[in-house]
Amino acid sequence: MLQKNDTPGIAELFESDPGREQDFRLRQSDWELDYSRIPLERAGLTSLHTLTESAGLGAAVARLFAGESVNTSERQPALHMALRAEEGSSFGPGADMATLLRQRQRFMDLAARLHDGSSGLTDLLHIGIGGSDLGPRLVADALNADDSAVRVHWLSTLDGRRFERLCRELDPATTGMVMASKSFSTEETMTQARAARQWLGEGWAKRAWAATANAGRAEEFGVPADHVLEFPSFVGGRYSLWSSVGVSAAARIGPERFRRLLAGAERADREFARSEQDPSMAVVLALLMHYLRRDLDLNTLGVVSYEPRLALLAGHLQQLVMESLGKGVDLDDRPLDVPTAPLIYGGRGTDLQHSIFQALHQGRDTHPLLLVGSLRDRHAYPEWHQAQYAHLLAQARAFANGRSDGEIYQNMPGNRPVATLIVDELDSDNLGWLLASLEHAVYALSVLWGINAFDQWGVEEGKRLAAEIRSRLQSGT
Repeated sequence: MLQKNDTPGIAELFESDPGREQDFRLRQSDWELDYSRIPLERAGLTSLHTLTESAGLGAAVARLFAGESVNTSERQPALHMALRAEEGSSFGPGADMATLLRQRQRFMDLAARLHDGSSGLTDLLHIGIGGSDLGPRLVADALNADDSAVRVHWLSTLDGRRFERLCRELDPATTGMVMASKSFSTEETMTQARAARQWLGEGWAKRAWAATANAGRAEEFGVPADHVLEFPSFVGGRYSLWSSVGVSAAARIGPERFRRLLAGAERADREFARSEQDPSMAVVLALLMHYLRRDLDLNTLGVVSYEPRLALLAGHLQQLVMESLGKGVDLDDRPLDVPTAPLIYGGRGTDLQHSIFQALHQGRDTHPLLLVGSLRDRHAYPEWHQAQYAHLLAQARAFANGRSDGEIYQNMPGNRPVATLIVDELDSDNLGWLLASLEHAVYALSVLWGINAFDQWGVEEGKRLAAEIRSRLQSGT
């Protein structure tokens, strides 16, 4: 493992390699990844690419798309790609495309009625947590054009004051709810769903839908069978955006934009499926994360968005990366003695410049960064967007080069690893492509590290203990 103090100097790498700025970048689907400011030499980059061969990434990708049991601890495939596939696509035996397409059409029809106002609803409570909240909320925030007849209120954590406020502000007669839970037993979701059911009053079931893989439990709760929007059990929570869990986002942005989101993701799937012949951006991102985490022993990764519509991207990636890769054993259940998931943090770029960037620039620790932005945006204040883009480029330069010409308290060491990921213009298609590519980067990294990216046993013990403690609190002991 390359130690931090052995990291090649970024400035020196540029000086010794005039072609670096052009060669250490990759463009796909209107997105350009510039990783020239990652302290990685050409020989090191070549070595990284050989890892995909030695780890058998090509065969692992084929197993994923063939529907084999890649989630070994739960003996399940991970065929979330089928949720965004086109008619006529073929996956493993676990993906009945005819059924999946019918399920998609059902929730898209509902989204259309909510979006155009024919449902009669003005507000929608989306109740879900984790993957049942993060991905759909990101999409709704990023692609919202304010042309929907329905407002969506996202309820994830148990926040009694916020729920009380919504109950005061909204009219239950014109409010509906979507309960999103794969098992339909998630504590936070069901607790709020019961409260919302009571608040909605008589006839609540006509204005309620369940996005779930457990239709039986949803019907026991009182949801009519024709209001249960099923998705298959092979879909993990952090990949459920593409299923009926995304219905609230589709209602907010409109079904046509959501279809384009699916199409962009499906294109990323096709690119990843042929990565053995032509490495996709997903693979390159995986290799860079491997280098930063394993070779440089850097235990964080900041995802900073200078495209304000992607302010929630870091939160989505926290779950995608850390729940998928934060494992302590390999696929053979042998304890790992090497690091896995980095800690993901981030938010809006210029906001973070006024909060955490001081420590990132002059603090003693090194925290790699991925700066995300867009070249243009269609709103009434183009100079604001230019300012965002200028700050992105300036910060990338400052983190890499530092400063040594000022007073000692002004100087910055630089040599902070930083990559930029920039899209021509953010739209539904490009966002779908990005989110799917990031999913595939995580899977590729799990293959390189020999771990299961699709289970999350580490979250269960806390739930068990909380139930036990809550029982004691309720009994007064």
